[in-house]
Amino acid sequence: MELHQLVILIAGIGLGFFVQTVAGFAGGLFALPIILQVIPMQEAVAYLSIFLCLFSILLVYKTWNQIDKKTVGELAAGIVVGLAAGVFILKLGSPLFLKRLLGVFILLFVGYHYLEKRKFHVPGRLGILFGLAGGVFSGMFSAGGPTYVMYVYNRIDGAAVFRATLIGILSITNILRLPMLVVSDILTVDILVRCLYITPFFIGALVLGNRLYQKIHAHTFKNILMILLVVSACSLLFG
Repeated sequence: MELHQLVILIAGIGLGFFVQTVAGFAGGLFALPIILQVIPMQEAVAYLSIFLCLFSILLVYKTWNQIDKKTVGELAAGIVVGLAAGVFILKLGSPLFLKRLLGVFILLFVGYHYLEKRKFHVPGRLGILFGLAGGVFSGMFSAGGPTYVMYVYNRIDGAAVFRATLIGILSITNILRLPMLVVSDILTVDILVRCLYITPFFIGALVLGNRLYQKIHAHTFKNILMILLVVSACSLLFG
């Protein structure tokens, strides 16, 4: 990997996890359009998956007692099947098609964010379908969070339990995806070695994001983020 590629990779992952720490979501969606400027979709997902796994482990340790295990269980089976399908699509899919699909997915995510989110009853038996859909997008883009949010939001009351349960669900996704990527020859030893160079910047992004989180109004930051996501989506669709 050339130096300029490594710099852009570090910038994408750093900015992505800075956003993830401040806003609580969308780090992968923000990072991918940057990373895809220098490496293919498959490699980009592999790099993100490693750091998403580390991020999840740290958060699960802090929030374990607040996680609604029943809701996590309702999604788990669908997540496993969906992840396998998503990684398979990632392995065989056309790079250009996947970039366009990611652009559409980002625009749908932004649209969902701004819709009035009134709660409605979601039967627990539908959890496997939401898990399946979220798993597919997690396997392809490391970005199945919005699907999980829709399900958990309509099943759980209380912000702390909602956040902890979502962290628990994402941790299953992020941990299980790594061995699937290894078996598919997407995650390689070379990628793991390069991650050692990126890790200090990843940690720095978490520290800076946590500091900014304590100072900036979350609503303002999320509005700025949504604008940037729309710009990123357009670059994927028309670039």
